[in-house]
Amino acid sequence: QRYARMLAPVLGHGVAYARSILRNRHDAEDAVQQAALRGLERFESFDPTRPFKGWWFAILRNCCIDTLRVRKAAKIESLEDYEPADTSTAEIAGWEQLSMAMDRLSQDHHEIPRLRYFAGLSYQEMAVALAIAPGTVMSRLHLARKALAARTSTEEQ
Repeated sequence: QRYARMLAPVLGHGVAYARSILRNRHDAEDAVQQAALRGLERFESFDPTRPFKGWWFAILRNCCIDTLRVRKAAKIESLEDYEPADTSTAEIAGWEQLSMAMDRLSQDHHEIPRLRYFAGLSYQEMAVALAIAPGTVMSRLHLARKALAARTSTEEQ
C-alpha cells in the first residue's frame, strides 16, 4: 500500500520520460509497468531518507535501457516505426528535432535534460537517479542547456 501511494504521483512523468527515450508510447507504457513491478520487488531496499522519485526513476531508466538493448538485438533501426501516432506532423517534427539534438549530446549530458523536463525530477532526485552529486547535476544541466541551444539554433539556420 505504501509503495502504491508513493508510485501513483510519478507514473505520468514516468511515461513522458520513457517515451522521450524509447520514442514509442506503447514501449514507454511497458517500461513503466516493468519499472513499477521491479520497484515493488525491490521496495525493501528503498532508503526512505532519499527521494523516492529519484530511486524509482533509476529503475525506470534501467528498464528503458533494457528495451533499447532488445531493439538493438532485433536490429530495429527505423525511427519511423517509433513515431507517436497520436501527434500532429508539426509536433512530431519539433519533438524529433529536440530528441535528435539531445541524442547528440555527450553521455554525461543527454540524460539530464530528459530527467528534468520529461520526468520533472528535482536536482536532488536526478542526483539519486544517476548516482552523482547534486552539484554535478546542476553543472551538467547548465552545459546541456547551452549545447542544446547551440545545436537547435544552428539547425534552424
